[in-house]
Amino acid sequence: MAPWCPPRALDADNGAATGAAAAPTLVSVPAPDSAPPQPAASPRHIGTGPSRRARRWQWAAAVGSLVVAGVAATYALSGGGDPQASGPPASSPASSAAAESATPTPSPSAGTEVTPGEIVVTAPSEGIALYDAAGAATPSDELGPWTPLGSPTTLLGFDREVVAGEEWIQVELPGTPNHRTAWVRAADASVTSSDARIDVYLAEREVELTVAGESSVIAEAVIGQDASPTPLGVFWVTDALDFTANPTGVYGAYALGLNGWSETLEEFDGGPPQIAVHGTNEPGLLGQAVSNGCVRLTNDTITEIARAEGVGVGTPVVVHTSRAP
Repeated sequence: MAPWCPPRALDADNGAATGAAAAPTLVSVPAPDSAPPQPAASPRHIGTGPSRRARRWQWAAAVGSLVVAGVAATYALSGGGDPQASGPPASSPASSAAAESATPTPSPSAGTEVTPGEIVVTAPSEGIALYDAAGAATPSDELGPWTPLGSPTTLLGFDREVVAGEEWIQVELPGTPNHRTAWVRAADASVTSSDARIDVYLAEREVELTVAGESSVIAEAVIGQDASPTPLGVFWVTDALDFTANPTGVYGAYALGLNGWSETLEEFDGGPPQIAVHGTNEPGLLGQAVSNGCVRLTNDTITEIARAEGVGVGTPVVVHTSRAP
């Protein structure tokens, strides 16, 4: 999982432009009533969102086509990069020392009693307020209702607390530094759950998909190189992008954008270094640690995962050092 490779990114080895990815479509998910940003020249928002057991709906969600511009998607994806080759990342490292010997930061939330995916929080049409502590009287920040790519803002919950008869949920936040936390009022959002889960095992170079506790896919993967390792811990899918119109591009057939960012790159190709699990147009690199942090899979594998029942926005992605205890 590492900065994504934007469609306009340069190949790290030879500086040539990589195969341009077609404007992606986004998998549709339960959405707030307000419309997402809609620049011109938009691809369709297709497919099914995550299959979740609804616990509480504070607003009526509509499952339909969200529209996102190819131009906007290209810009947003340039916020991170994962050139389809080994070699030094075309980006600005946080420091040369970090780039030489980078160690991913374990997630402080990985050991909580709440199972990843047990609590999925979706912001309503007016966005969602963030608080420093459960029961706080005044919010410290807020998130809007949409991601930059037009998906409903979705957060993973890691703890619950009841204060004065009101339920609060501790969530992690998108962006850097990874694993920042805040509290939200359960009454302010839609609270659901996800039966699907993606696990990444770095030492084994493997990705496993489980649905309802049953292993569905186990596949070989590319992971981050030593200078820009794949971050450890619990993340989740913030955007599910369908590139099957041109699966020969740098993202392959699908890209599952995550809430986390690279912990060694300050930017990639002029934007934030968002991480992702995506396909590849260089399957010969599978099993190697050569990416800028993204997890790459064959196009067949990422397609199977992205189209599996329950996979979509809100699906947890847990990155482990190894399968070994």
